[in-house]
Amino acid sequence: MRLAGFVAVLLALPALAQPSASYGTRIGQVQTVFLADIPNTAGIIISGSARFGEVPDAARIGTPTLLPKMEFETWAVHRSREFAESVVTGNTGVERVPGKATIHRFARDNFRNTNLTYTMTVEALPGTKLFRVTFSDSASPTPVPQVLRDGEQIALNLAEDARTGRRLVEYIRVGSGVMPARKDVARDVYAEDAELAINQPNLRMNGVEQPSEPVTLSAPVVQVNIPGQGRYLLSFKPRMAEGFALAGEVAQNSLVFAVGANIVRIDCADRIATGSGTYNLYTRKDSTAIAAEDDRAGSFAVPR
Repeated sequence: MRLAGFVAVLLALPALAQPSASYGTRIGQVQTVFLADIPNTAGIIISGSARFGEVPDAARIGTPTLLPKMEFETWAVHRSREFAESVVTGNTGVERVPGKATIHRFARDNFRNTNLTYTMTVEALPGTKLFRVTFSDSASPTPVPQVLRDGEQIALNLAEDARTGRRLVEYIRVGSGVMPARKDVARDVYAEDAELAINQPNLRMNGVEQPSEPVTLSAPVVQVNIPGQGRYLLSFKPRMAEGFALAGEVAQNSLVFAVGANIVRIDCADRIATGSGTYNLYTRKDSTAIAAEDDRAGSFAVPR
C-alpha cells in the first residue's frame, strides 16, 4: 500500500437510489472535536452522529447550544471488513486558541504496521459562518487552504492500493448543529447513458466564489472552464481509455472534484443526477482547448 493524493469531496446531502450492497466499510464511529475548549471534557472524544443532545451535561454548562465542531469519518473503500477491523483512527493531540483549533490525526493499520498522520487547523472567520481549513505535516499531498461553509466536507485519501484501487478515505466535516453521517461511499452509475444535468451553476474554487455564466445543459460529458486552471471534461463513467480519472463525487445538486491541490465545487439549482445516491465523478483536462489556462468566468458546454 502506498500513500496517495487526496480526493476532494463535498456531500451536502445524499443523492440517487442506492442498492442494498455496500461499497465501503466505516472504520469505527464518527469522531468529533469541538472548536472551543469545553469545560470538564478534556481528552474526551465525543463519537457518534455528534448531535448536541449526545454531549455530556457537563459540557453544556456556560456554552452555546450550537458549537462549531469538526467531525472525522473514516471509510475503507472496496475493502473487506477484516481490513476495516485492523485500522484504528484518532487524535494524538488538540491545540486551541480562541476561534482556532489544530488537530493532529492518525490512522494506524495494526495488521500491516502502517501509520498515517496529518495535521489540520480550523479557524472560524469572524462575523461569518465560514471556516478556513489548512492541512500540514502529511506525507501525502493535501489541498491548499480551503474556505468551507457550515456543514461542508472534504475527503482525504489516506492510502491507496495502486493495483486494486482500494482506498482508505477520511471524510472531514466542519460546522455546527447536526451534520448527517455518510451511509456509504460513492459508487459508479449503472446507466450507460447517465448524464450530468447542469442548471444555473455556482462555481467556487477553494471555497472562493468564481464568476460563472448561467446555463442549462445535460450530457454524458460536460466541459467546464475553471478560471486560471483551464477546461476540464466531467463524466459519471470512468472512460479510462479516454484519459479520465477519478477526481470527486456528485451528490444531489452539488459536485466536487480536485484540480491538482485545488478543490472545485459546483452547486446547481436542480439535481445534477436523477435519484438519491452519491456517485463517482471522473475528469480529464481538455487538451484540445485553445487558451486553456485563462482567467475568464467559469463557463459550461457540451464538447463536440
